[in-house]
Amino acid sequence: MVRNLAFSSWDFLRFLETEPTARRLLAAFYQKHGFESPDKLAFQQSTRLLYTVKHARQCYETAATSDLLIKPLLLFYGCTHLLKAVILCKDPTYPQNSRMLQHGVTTRKVKRTPYHILDDEVRPQKEGLFAHAAKLLRIPNLQERYTMGELFSVLPELTPTYTELMGPNHWDKVTYHEADRLLSFPQGTRGSLLYSRETFLDYLTRHGGGNVAFSLHGDGIPIGSPVGTQAHVQVMPKSNVGLEAHPLFASTPQGYYFWNVEGNDVPPPQWAVHFLLLYLLGMLCRYEAELWGDFVYSHSYGELVLVEHFFSEHLERFPLLISELIQKEPVKKPRPPS
Repeated sequence: MVRNLAFSSWDFLRFLETEPTARRLLAAFYQKHGFESPDKLAFQQSTRLLYTVKHARQCYETAATSDLLIKPLLLFYGCTHLLKAVILCKDPTYPQNSRMLQHGVTTRKVKRTPYHILDDEVRPQKEGLFAHAAKLLRIPNLQERYTMGELFSVLPELTPTYTELMGPNHWDKVTYHEADRLLSFPQGTRGSLLYSRETFLDYLTRHGGGNVAFSLHGDGIPIGSPVGTQAHVQVMPKSNVGLEAHPLFASTPQGYYFWNVEGNDVPPPQWAVHFLLLYLLGMLCRYEAELWGDFVYSHSYGELVLVEHFFSEHLERFPLLISELIQKEPVKKPRPPS
């Protein structure tokens, strides 16, 4: 069994491993999303769903104690099955054609020499598993390509390790006093912390999606003062919604982080970043055994610490992300097959 903390990540998903519960939950999901004959569709898909989740859990349990040489391959296929479980809960018609069975992403078939793992790239495609999930879960503005280094920099849980090895990323540590819902930003001279407090308030509100509201807090701060000088913002989330519901904030075991960039750039959802990273690492493990083996067993790659930290976080974090997606994420109803 996976470590106790990780096992708690599977609490909801374990309910999907029994046919009556899987069928009942699927019927509720399909009815919620407006499909005709939800009970019939749930009966047709329940066994498929329970084995998809069970297969995923077996991959994760094996990966938790496996050697690093094969760990990314096990995690990638476990991750893939969990993503399929999300799709089955949102779209009972999946897969509508054989193209949907493809991964939906690609990477370089011939690696550059000399090879630098953080420069390796992944490209989302227009069809396949990832593409279909992105449409269902409404990911805005996917880039044409991502480097592994860029993807690592997007995960707030990796910020301390990433900063130590690579330098600053876009996440800034913030202080959030939950009792009085007061948010304090660090002094800063970059990104959106250069905005005036009034402009910054509008910036936060515009990206909030209606889940979290903000107000200025503190007397005696001059109008037009940059946020990064002395900013305190009152947070007013809706009931049962935390600050992490806002796309520019993240809650981690190390505390809260703020995505500090200018303009309308928001980080891609964490589930997508995890999938893209594991695709890259899994394909490297599977098809480039010499490169991967040299990376794992050599003592000259500091990036290995970052990769190991990611695997540790993924084992516990990703099943929780999937559970949240199944239960809460809005869905765009797909067109019926022609």
